[in-house]
Amino acid sequence: MSEAARVTKLSTFIGHITDIKADENRTLFFRGHADLEYVALPTIFRVNPNDEQSLRYVEKEQELFHDIIMRCPEEFLSCNSAFDHLVKMQHYGLPTRLLDITSNPLVALYFACCTLAGKGAKGKDGEVLIYSIPNDEIKFYNSDTVSVVSNLSKMNSDFNFENVNHHKSYLHAIREEKPYFADEIKQEHLNSVLCVKPKLDNRRIVKQSGAFLLFGMGVRKNDPTGIPENYRSESIKKIEIPKSAKLNILNELKNVAISEATLFPEIDYVARSLRA
Repeated sequence: MSEAARVTKLSTFIGHITDIKADENRTLFFRGHADLEYVALPTIFRVNPNDEQSLRYVEKEQELFHDIIMRCPEEFLSCNSAFDHLVKMQHYGLPTRLLDITSNPLVALYFACCTLAGKGAKGKDGEVLIYSIPNDEIKFYNSDTVSVVSNLSKMNSDFNFENVNHHKSYLHAIREEKPYFADEIKQEHLNSVLCVKPKLDNRRIVKQSGAFLLFGMGVRKNDPTGIPENYRSESIKKIEIPKSAKLNILNELKNVAISEATLFPEIDYVARSLRA
């Protein structure tokens, strides 16, 4: 099978997904982009369009993390870890180190089609990326490694793991959520991308069969590391959707209960769907 396929209807898409060879040692995850030129990268590493100097959000990551908690403390009362905080921040649209993925391919297909549709200049071809992640590399929300990577969000932009004072501050942040944590942080963990299953305490995550790719750091704290090649499906890596087929596929998805109203259970989304 080729690395990429192109579909114009739901049945063909499902056929490609079911053709992927099953592997009991791996789990499939998916991510939909409305624009196939979009790079699979967390928003925190993107340029802030409102910044006069075109700085990336990550230059102010620590400030963003603490400011939203300071301004909306009641929203974070149930959060017990840096990862919990990041999930909540992601939910409300704050740039984070998280990249949304899903175990439901139809959810990813919806996000590949829900915007930039039509034949005009504003239309863009979409895509669904396919990941096949080793089961022994999938983490849960309370993993020590997840704590290590998540707490990078609390560190200054000039964070240097080899700097004694930076190291102490970093270890202190981790021990705030895990007092027993030993001083055995591995550089390889800082430079990793983790697949993380979150708590199912968020209705949107449940409806969207959501999970996350949590990005560590590259050479510097403000540079992203790359998604491991062994996370990509060997048989087919992505499925492209022509812009002219998006509206038809959205209608087909609606017939199998995949729509804005079912994926976004918040009342404002439901009201908007009823009004349409």
